Amino acid sequence: MTKNLFLLSLCLFPFVAFSSTFTSENPIDLPTTPDNILPVIPSVRDVKGEALQVGSSYRIISIGRGAAGGDVYLGPSPNSTASCPDGVFRYNSDVGPSGMPVRFIKFGHSGPGIHEREDINIQFNITTSRLCVSHTIWKVGDYDVSLRARLLGTGGTLSQQDSSWFKIVKAELGYNLLYCPGPLVCPSCPVNQCQTVGVVFQNGKRRLALVIDQPLGVNFRKV
Repeated sequence: MTKNLFLLSLCLFPFVAFSSTFTSENPIDLPTTPDNILPVIPSVRDVKGEALQVGSSYRIISIGRGAAGGDVYLGPSPNSTASCPDGVFRYNSDVGPSGMPVRFIKFGHSGPGIHEREDINIQFNITTSRLCVSHTIWKVGDYDVSLRARLLGTGGTLSQQDSSWFKIVKAELGYNLLYCPGPLVCPSCPVNQCQTVGVVFQNGKRRLALVIDQPLGVNFRKV
C-alpha cells in the first residue's frame, strides 16, 4: 500500500508543479493564427502609385496605346431623346482629346481612400447645367438587343439602392471595372453575378458596356 501511494505521488507531482507556474500573474499566452488577423484590402492606386482619394478627380485612361487606347468621356447616345449627354464612351485613340474627370463616391461616404472591390458610385466631375446634373452619374442601362449588351449610361443616383454601383478590381495590367452591387447597396440585385465593363461599337464609337469577355483595362490619372 505504501509503495502504491509513493508511485501515485510521483505521477501527480509534475502536473502540480506545471499548473502552479500559470497564475493570474503568469497567464498562458495562446498562439495567434492567421485566422486572428483581419485581411488588408488593397487601395486602388493611380498611375503615380498614389492611393485614390475621395473628393479628388481622376481621368479613366486605357492601358492600351494608339488605337488600343483612349480616355473615357461623356457623350450623347445615338438615337437618344435625352436633353443631356447620357452615354459613357471611350475615345478611339489615346492621341487626341483627354477624357473627362470623374470622382468616386463610396457607400456611406465612410473612411478615406478607395479600395478594391468596394461599392462605389462614379460621377463625371464636370461643369454642367442644373438640369443635367443627374446625367453625370454612371448607371447600367437596359439590355440593347442590337448590340447584345447592357450599355453604360448616365442618369444614375448617389447612395441609392439601384444599378448605379460599381467596383474596381486589380487586373494583370491596370484595373478592371465591375458591375456587381453588394447586398447592402442593392438588395434586389443578383448576388455573385459580377459582370465586367468592356467596350462595344455603337455607330462608330466605343461605348462602355457589360461584356462576357475582353474587359476594358484602365488606369487612373489624377487631374
